[in-house]
Amino acid sequence: MAQLATETVPELAKFDETDTQTPINGKQKVTKGLSTSPGGVGSVGGIGAVGAVSGVGEEILLETPVRHLPSQRSIMRPSREVELTLARLDPHLVAIHELDPQAVSQFNRLSVALLSAAIRHPMRRVMLTSAHHGEGRTCVALNVAAALARARQRVLVVDTDLRRPSVCRLLGIDSEVGLAEAVAHGLKPEEAIIRIMPTDFHVLPTRGQVDNSSELLISPGFKRLLADLDPYYDFILFDSAPLLNSADASLLGLVTTATLLVVRPGNTSTAQMSRSISLLNEDAFFGVVMNRIND
Repeated sequence: MAQLATETVPELAKFDETDTQTPINGKQKVTKGLSTSPGGVGSVGGIGAVGAVSGVGEEILLETPVRHLPSQRSIMRPSREVELTLARLDPHLVAIHELDPQAVSQFNRLSVALLSAAIRHPMRRVMLTSAHHGEGRTCVALNVAAALARARQRVLVVDTDLRRPSVCRLLGIDSEVGLAEAVAHGLKPEEAIIRIMPTDFHVLPTRGQVDNSSELLISPGFKRLLADLDPYYDFILFDSAPLLNSADASLLGLVTTATLLVVRPGNTSTAQMSRSISLLNEDAFFGVVMNRIND
Protein backbone atom coordinates (compact mmCIF):
# COMPACT_ATOMS: atom_id res chain seq x y z
CA MET A 1 0.00 0.00 0.00
CA ALA A 2 2.81 2.40 0.86
CA GLN A 3 4.62 1.48 -2.33
CA LEU A 4 1.62 2.36 -4.47
CA ALA A 5 1.14 5.63 -2.64
CA THR A 6 4.69 6.78 -3.49
CA GLU A 7 4.38 6.08 -7.21
CA THR A 8 3.76 8.97 -9.58
CA VAL A 9 0.39 8.34 -11.17
CA PRO A 10 0.12 10.17 -14.51
CA GLU A 11 -2.71 12.59 -15.01
CA LEU A 12 -5.27 10.74 -17.09
CA ALA A 13 -7.41 13.38 -18.64
CA LYS A 14 -7.58 17.11 -19.14
CA PHE A 15 -10.73 19.06 -19.77
CA ASP A 16 -11.40 22.47 -21.25
CA GLU A 17 -10.37 25.05 -18.71
CA THR A 18 -12.90 27.55 -20.14
CA ASP A 19 -15.82 25.68 -18.56
CA THR A 20 -17.30 27.71 -15.72
CA GLN A 21 -19.86 26.92 -13.08
CA THR A 22 -21.59 29.87 -11.39
CA PRO A 23 -24.63 29.78 -9.08
CA ILE A 24 -27.62 31.60 -10.60
CA ASN A 25 -30.57 32.08 -8.27
CA GLY A 26 -30.32 28.62 -6.78
CA LYS A 27 -29.34 27.10 -10.09
CA GLN A 28 -26.01 26.39 -11.66
CA LYS A 29 -24.79 27.89 -14.93
CA VAL A 30 -22.47 25.74 -17.00
CA THR A 31 -20.82 27.55 -19.88
CA LYS A 32 -19.29 25.38 -22.53
CA GLY A 33 -16.37 27.04 -24.27
CA LEU A 34 -13.89 26.21 -27.00
CA SER A 35 -10.80 24.42 -25.75
CA THR A 36 -7.55 26.18 -26.63
CA SER A 37 -5.18 24.45 -24.22
CA PRO A 38 -3.09 21.47 -25.37
CA GLY A 39 -4.81 18.22 -24.61
CA GLY A 40 -8.17 19.84 -24.00
CA VAL A 41 -11.16 17.52 -24.10
CA GLY A 42 -14.07 18.48 -26.24
CA SER A 43 -17.20 17.42 -28.00
CA VAL A 44 -16.95 17.49 -31.78
CA GLY A 45 -20.68 17.69 -32.31
CA GLY A 46 -23.60 15.49 -31.35
CA ILE A 47 -25.28 15.99 -28.01
CA GLY A 48 -22.29 17.89 -26.66
CA ALA A 49 -20.60 18.14 -23.29
CA VAL A 50 -17.25 19.41 -22.13
CA GLY A 51 -15.57 22.08 -24.25
CA ALA A 52 -17.86 21.99 -27.24
CA VAL A 53 -16.28 22.60 -30.63
CA SER A 54 -19.68 23.03 -32.21
CA GLY A 55 -22.24 25.11 -30.37
CA VAL A 56 -19.58 27.22 -28.60
CA GLY A 57 -20.84 29.21 -25.66
CA GLU A 58 -24.03 27.24 -25.10
CA GLU A 59 -25.42 27.66 -21.59
CA ILE A 60 -27.29 25.10 -19.54
CA LEU A 61 -29.27 25.81 -16.39
CA LEU A 62 -28.99 23.03 -13.85
CA GLU A 63 -30.72 22.52 -10.56
CA THR A 64 -28.24 22.57 -7.66
CA PRO A 65 -26.97 20.11 -6.58
CA VAL A 66 -26.59 18.29 -9.90
CA ARG A 67 -28.46 15.02 -9.55
CA HIS A 68 -30.09 12.56 -11.95
CA LEU A 69 -32.39 10.81 -9.52
CA PRO A 70 -35.64 9.10 -10.43
CA SER A 71 -38.51 9.56 -8.01
CA GLN A 72 -38.59 5.85 -7.25
CA ARG A 73 -35.20 4.18 -7.38
CA SER A 74 -35.11 0.47 -8.10
CA ILE A 75 -32.15 -1.13 -6.36
CA MET A 76 -30.12 -3.92 -7.96
CA ARG A 77 -28.86 -6.38 -5.34
CA PRO A 78 -25.96 -8.38 -6.83
CA SER A 79 -25.32 -11.83 -5.46
CA ARG A 80 -21.64 -10.96 -4.95
CA GLU A 81 -19.84 -8.03 -3.33
CA VAL A 82 -16.09 -7.40 -3.53
CA GLU A 83 -13.96 -5.09 -1.39
CA LEU A 84 -11.14 -3.77 -3.57
CA THR A 85 -7.54 -4.27 -2.46
CA LEU A 86 -5.19 -1.37 -3.17
CA ALA A 87 -2.28 -3.70 -3.82
CA ARG A 88 -4.17 -5.40 -6.68
CA LEU A 89 -5.78 -2.26 -8.11
CA ASP A 90 -4.38 -0.78 -11.33
CA PRO A 91 -2.61 2.50 -10.38
CA HIS A 92 -4.33 4.38 -13.22
CA LEU A 93 -7.70 3.99 -11.46
CA VAL A 94 -7.21 7.33 -9.75
CA ALA A 95 -10.88 7.99 -9.04
CA ILE A 96 -10.96 4.79 -6.98
CA HIS A 97 -7.74 4.98 -4.96
CA GLU A 98 -7.86 8.83 -4.87
CA LEU A 99 -4.09 9.27 -4.54
CA ASP A 100 -3.97 11.96 -7.23
CA PRO A 101 -6.54 14.69 -6.41
CA GLN A 102 -5.80 16.66 -9.60
CA ALA A 103 -6.56 13.67 -11.82
CA VAL A 104 -9.64 12.82 -9.73
CA SER A 105 -10.99 16.33 -10.31
CA GLN A 106 -10.87 15.80 -14.07
CA PHE A 107 -13.10 12.73 -13.84
CA ASN A 108 -15.41 14.58 -11.47
CA ARG A 109 -15.80 17.25 -14.14
CA LEU A 110 -16.56 14.64 -16.78
CA SER A 111 -19.20 13.09 -14.52
CA VAL A 112 -20.82 16.52 -14.05
CA ALA A 113 -20.88 16.93 -17.84
CA LEU A 114 -22.66 13.59 -18.20
CA LEU A 115 -25.14 14.47 -15.46
CA SER A 116 -25.81 17.85 -17.06
CA ALA A 117 -26.43 16.35 -20.49
CA ALA A 118 -28.63 13.62 -19.04
CA ILE A 119 -31.07 16.24 -17.79
CA ARG A 120 -31.74 17.34 -21.38
CA HIS A 121 -31.19 14.13 -23.34
CA PRO A 122 -31.92 10.47 -22.47
CA MET A 123 -28.47 8.91 -22.16
CA ARG A 124 -28.62 6.08 -19.67
CA ARG A 125 -26.51 3.78 -21.87
CA VAL A 126 -23.09 5.29 -22.62
CA MET A 127 -20.52 3.53 -24.80
CA LEU A 128 -16.82 4.24 -24.30
CA THR A 129 -14.73 3.25 -27.28
CA SER A 130 -11.39 4.01 -28.93
CA ALA A 131 -9.64 3.62 -32.25
CA HIS A 132 -7.26 0.91 -31.03
CA HIS A 133 -6.33 -1.04 -27.92
CA GLY A 134 -3.92 0.71 -25.55
CA GLU A 135 -5.76 4.03 -25.35
CA GLY A 136 -6.73 3.55 -21.68
CA ARG A 137 -10.43 3.22 -22.46
CA THR A 138 -11.22 0.73 -19.68
CA CYS A 139 -9.44 2.86 -17.07
CA VAL A 140 -11.48 5.87 -18.18
CA ALA A 141 -14.72 3.87 -17.93
CA LEU A 142 -13.93 2.68 -14.40
CA ASN A 143 -12.80 6.13 -13.27
CA VAL A 144 -15.96 7.73 -14.63
CA ALA A 145 -18.02 5.05 -12.87
CA ALA A 146 -16.34 5.85 -9.55
CA ALA A 147 -16.91 9.59 -10.03
CA LEU A 148 -20.59 9.07 -10.86
CA ALA A 149 -21.03 6.73 -7.90
CA ARG A 150 -19.68 9.44 -5.60
CA ALA A 151 -22.41 11.69 -7.02
CA ARG A 152 -24.93 9.10 -5.75
CA GLN A 153 -25.67 7.69 -9.17
CA ARG A 154 -26.52 4.04 -9.70
CA VAL A 155 -23.77 2.97 -12.09
CA LEU A 156 -23.02 -0.27 -13.92
CA VAL A 157 -19.92 -0.94 -16.04
CA VAL A 158 -20.45 -3.67 -18.65
CA ASP A 159 -17.31 -5.24 -20.12
CA THR A 160 -18.23 -5.50 -23.79
CA ASP A 161 -14.69 -5.71 -25.13
CA LEU A 162 -15.51 -9.34 -25.66
CA ARG A 163 -12.26 -10.36 -27.36
CA ARG A 164 -9.92 -8.67 -24.87
CA PRO A 165 -11.84 -8.08 -21.63
CA SER A 166 -9.92 -6.26 -18.91
CA VAL A 167 -12.33 -4.87 -16.30
CA CYS A 168 -11.67 -7.65 -13.79
CA ARG A 169 -7.91 -7.53 -14.36
CA LEU A 170 -7.70 -3.78 -13.72
CA LEU A 171 -9.83 -4.04 -10.59
CA GLY A 172 -7.83 -7.02 -9.35
CA ILE A 173 -10.86 -9.28 -8.98
CA ASP A 174 -12.06 -12.63 -10.35
CA SER A 175 -15.46 -13.81 -11.51
CA GLU A 176 -16.95 -17.21 -12.22
CA VAL A 177 -19.96 -15.80 -14.12
CA GLY A 178 -20.00 -13.02 -16.67
CA LEU A 179 -21.88 -11.41 -19.53
CA ALA A 180 -21.57 -14.33 -21.94
CA GLU A 181 -22.86 -16.82 -19.35
CA ALA A 182 -25.74 -14.52 -18.37
CA VAL A 183 -26.88 -14.21 -22.00
CA ALA A 184 -26.32 -17.87 -22.94
CA HIS A 185 -28.11 -19.30 -19.90
CA GLY A 186 -30.72 -16.60 -19.37
CA LEU A 187 -29.45 -15.78 -15.89
CA LYS A 188 -30.92 -13.05 -13.77
CA PRO A 189 -28.71 -9.92 -13.91
CA GLU A 190 -27.92 -10.07 -10.21
CA GLU A 191 -26.37 -13.51 -10.66
CA ALA A 192 -23.61 -12.08 -12.86
CA ILE A 193 -23.19 -8.53 -11.52
CA ILE A 194 -20.57 -7.69 -8.88
CA ARG A 195 -20.91 -4.83 -6.41
CA ILE A 196 -17.58 -2.99 -6.11
CA MET A 197 -16.79 -1.53 -2.70
CA PRO A 198 -16.01 0.93 -1.21
CA THR A 199 -16.81 3.02 -4.31
CA ASP A 200 -20.19 1.29 -4.66
CA PHE A 201 -20.67 0.88 -8.38
CA HIS A 202 -21.46 -2.40 -10.15
CA VAL A 203 -19.70 -4.32 -12.90
CA LEU A 204 -20.95 -6.96 -15.30
CA PRO A 205 -17.67 -8.63 -16.29
CA THR A 206 -16.60 -10.75 -19.22
CA ARG A 207 -14.53 -13.67 -17.94
CA GLY A 208 -12.52 -14.45 -21.07
CA GLN A 209 -12.41 -14.10 -24.82
CA VAL A 210 -15.78 -14.55 -26.52
CA ASP A 211 -15.30 -15.91 -30.04
CA ASN A 212 -18.82 -15.15 -31.27
CA SER A 213 -18.82 -11.58 -30.00
CA SER A 214 -20.91 -10.10 -32.82
CA GLU A 215 -23.55 -12.80 -32.46
CA LEU A 216 -23.80 -12.09 -28.74
CA LEU A 217 -24.25 -8.33 -29.25
CA ILE A 218 -27.13 -8.76 -31.71
CA SER A 219 -28.78 -11.62 -29.85
CA PRO A 220 -32.29 -11.28 -28.37
CA GLY A 221 -30.87 -12.46 -25.05
CA PHE A 222 -28.46 -9.51 -24.89
CA LYS A 223 -31.23 -7.05 -25.69
CA ARG A 224 -33.47 -8.60 -23.04
CA LEU A 225 -30.67 -8.34 -20.49
CA LEU A 226 -30.22 -4.63 -21.22
CA ALA A 227 -33.95 -4.05 -20.90
CA ASP A 228 -33.90 -5.79 -17.53
CA LEU A 229 -30.97 -3.62 -16.38
CA ASP A 230 -32.35 -0.22 -17.39
CA PRO A 231 -34.71 0.37 -14.44
CA TYR A 232 -31.93 -0.27 -11.93
CA TYR A 233 -29.29 2.21 -13.13
CA ASP A 234 -28.89 5.90 -13.85
CA PHE A 235 -25.87 5.18 -16.06
CA ILE A 236 -24.76 1.97 -17.78
CA LEU A 237 -21.22 2.38 -19.13
CA PHE A 238 -20.18 -0.03 -21.88
CA ASP A 239 -16.44 -0.65 -22.21
CA SER A 240 -16.44 -1.40 -25.92
CA ALA A 241 -14.02 -3.01 -28.33
CA PRO A 242 -11.95 -0.55 -30.44
CA LEU A 243 -13.69 0.84 -33.51
CA LEU A 244 -10.95 0.01 -35.99
CA ASN A 245 -10.41 -3.56 -34.78
CA SER A 246 -13.87 -5.07 -35.17
CA ALA A 247 -17.50 -4.32 -35.89
CA ASP A 248 -18.48 -4.86 -32.25
CA ALA A 249 -18.43 -1.16 -31.33
CA SER A 250 -20.69 -0.30 -34.26
CA LEU A 251 -23.13 -3.01 -33.19
CA LEU A 252 -23.05 -1.77 -29.61
CA GLY A 253 -23.79 1.72 -30.86
CA LEU A 254 -27.20 0.46 -32.00
CA VAL A 255 -28.29 -0.19 -28.40
CA THR A 256 -26.57 2.76 -26.63
CA THR A 257 -27.59 6.41 -26.50
CA ALA A 258 -24.27 8.28 -26.13
CA THR A 259 -20.64 7.64 -27.07
CA LEU A 260 -17.32 8.83 -25.63
CA LEU A 261 -14.22 8.33 -27.77
CA VAL A 262 -11.03 7.82 -25.73
CA VAL A 263 -7.83 8.93 -27.47
CA ARG A 264 -4.27 8.64 -26.21
CA PRO A 265 -1.99 11.20 -27.89
CA GLY A 266 0.82 9.50 -29.78
CA ASN A 267 -1.12 6.27 -30.00
CA THR A 268 -3.74 7.37 -32.53
CA SER A 269 -3.12 9.51 -35.60
CA THR A 270 -5.43 12.32 -36.67
CA ALA A 271 -6.54 10.25 -39.64
CA GLN A 272 -7.37 7.27 -37.41
CA MET A 273 -9.32 9.48 -35.00
CA SER A 274 -11.28 10.97 -37.91
CA ARG A 275 -11.98 7.51 -39.26
CA SER A 276 -13.21 6.39 -35.83
CA ILE A 277 -15.52 9.38 -35.49
CA SER A 278 -16.95 8.72 -38.96
CA LEU A 279 -18.03 5.26 -37.78
CA LEU A 280 -20.06 6.70 -34.90
CA ASN A 281 -23.65 7.88 -34.82
CA GLU A 282 -23.27 11.66 -35.00
CA ASP A 283 -26.40 12.29 -32.93
CA ALA A 284 -25.09 10.09 -30.10
CA PHE A 285 -21.49 11.34 -30.15
CA PHE A 286 -20.81 12.99 -26.78
CA GLY A 287 -17.15 13.91 -27.02
CA VAL A 288 -13.47 12.96 -27.01
CA VAL A 289 -11.37 12.20 -23.93
CA MET A 290 -7.66 12.89 -24.41
CA ASN A 291 -6.11 10.34 -22.07
CA ARG A 292 -2.68 10.23 -20.37
CA ILE A 293 -1.46 13.34 -22.12
CA ASN A 294 1.54 13.67 -19.79
CA ASP A 295 2.88 10.14 -20.24
